[in-house]
Amino acid sequence: MLEKVCPYFNRCGGCVWQDLPQKDYVTKKENFVRFCFRDAGIDIDLKPLILIPTGTRRRASFSFVRGHLGFNAVKSHQIVEIESCPLLLDKINDFLPNLRKIIKQLNTSGDLFIASTDMGLDIHIRDKSGLPDLNKLELLTSLNQYDEVARVVYNDTPIFEKGIYGGSADNFAQPSKEGEKVLVDLVLENANNSKRAVDLFCGSGTFTRPLIEKGISTMGYDSVPQAIARLGENGEVRDLFRRPLLPEELSDVDLIVLDPPRAGAMAQCQQLAELEKGRIVMVSCNPKTAARDIKILLNAGWKLGTITPVDQFTYTNHVEIVAVLTK
Repeated sequence: MLEKVCPYFNRCGGCVWQDLPQKDYVTKKENFVRFCFRDAGIDIDLKPLILIPTGTRRRASFSFVRGHLGFNAVKSHQIVEIESCPLLLDKINDFLPNLRKIIKQLNTSGDLFIASTDMGLDIHIRDKSGLPDLNKLELLTSLNQYDEVARVVYNDTPIFEKGIYGGSADNFAQPSKEGEKVLVDLVLENANNSKRAVDLFCGSGTFTRPLIEKGISTMGYDSVPQAIARLGENGEVRDLFRRPLLPEELSDVDLIVLDPPRAGAMAQCQQLAELEKGRIVMVSCNPKTAARDIKILLNAGWKLGTITPVDQFTYTNHVEIVAVLTK
């Protein structure tokens, strides 16, 4: 936890519980999960909240208006300019002055997405000006001088890249390496004795690759071709909202990893409910939709084991959970 409250707290719209003592903060997060499941009529065995250190967040979304770069104010489109954010990696905070110079010269309004990757900083800028003209190309190409920058994209037009591939700064990725490791470890702990698995809503393979490394034959499914491409023959492009996997496609699968977006996975859970046996490890960033979907499974005879809350979204009123079900 932070030693002192961020100077932008109560102005920036990101953090809501930064001023709470740690004990009260943990209680709020855990109770939020309990209340989501209580509202769905489900009693749960909730494990203690796993805290993720501050200063580890590796991706961020900024807004900019006519040279002003920052986060949106609370319930507003007004920009709160920030010098740094205590939740972000130092390498992102340290690069903000360079981005601010670029934004001032662009003199437009839009959004800026930045992610710290193994290749370096991946920067995507979007406004409503369309394709970049020669002046903007020259301006954006100037970011190539910084060794820490791996790629720059402007309105979905690549400006330059240094060997980076797949995905983008504004595509989904776990907020921090530390949080990702916690989730992966929890999935692997519940994968013992599994032989065949599917990873649904797999992204670029956060869980697919570790499962394969553990010796479990695993297939990942997601609707984003760029992400799936990184999995090669172990990935398949599929819109699980419109075309969920059917029970007959899962007849030889004994482990199902499910990591849906905030909207949940109702259509897929309706199909999983019909399975006669198996194990599901659900990773969800939205306990409300998770409770709704788990209710579908419970009504079909699945049994809910433990739920572990993970503080992926520090100081916000969001929390990640990992739930285990068996049948």
